[in-house]
Amino acid sequence: MDTANDFRILLAEKGIEELLRVSQSLQIPGRKKFIEELKSISSEIQNVKYCYLSVDELLEFDSFLKIVDTACSLKDMLPNSKDYNTALADYWLEYIAYLPELMKRGEIERIGEAIRYFAGEIISRSELDGLWLCIFDYGDRLEVVTNSEEYKQGKKAVVAHLPPRRFGKVVSRGMFVLQHDRTVKKGELDLSDIRSIRKWLGEVESILMDLI
Repeated sequence: MDTANDFRILLAEKGIEELLRVSQSLQIPGRKKFIEELKSISSEIQNVKYCYLSVDELLEFDSFLKIVDTACSLKDMLPNSKDYNTALADYWLEYIAYLPELMKRGEIERIGEAIRYFAGEIISRSELDGLWLCIFDYGDRLEVVTNSEEYKQGKKAVVAHLPPRRFGKVVSRGMFVLQHDRTVKKGELDLSDIRSIRKWLGEVESILMDLI
């Protein structure tokens, strides 16, 4: 497996860079330890990037396991806050903690297949300085900001779980990809579902490519 060019590994590497960047501004107890742990997985990600192991071997690789375990423990240290930097840290720690499931997708073809997507329903919508703040229910809930009039309360949709974006005092936790009238099970899409909506993922892929 070409781990050096795998989009999931490249995004995890970017995530660690982002975590180190915002760590000084996080209001957490034990921040020094938090930063030390981040620095340790920053070196471990290089071992993972250039290991060239198969998926099954990677899932048992010590450096990979250390990165995932550390991300899980650091995520538990984050405060219950809605500020942007905390949201950004939460996103990337969750992404890294979820890497085993993402890697189990096997070989992927496009960067749009390297993140998570959720199907669900918009349960509320409110105006936000010319935009719309939607509460999206996929079994859990996300706040998603959109400029589209199409995404209204009661509509079913698919959301790409992208890094958070700030709109004034509100943080958007994803981006609407499409509405759907199909009978799609509420919750996370699998790889075949993601590939079935590939033609709607152009903007998602552009955002992700800009990250790496």
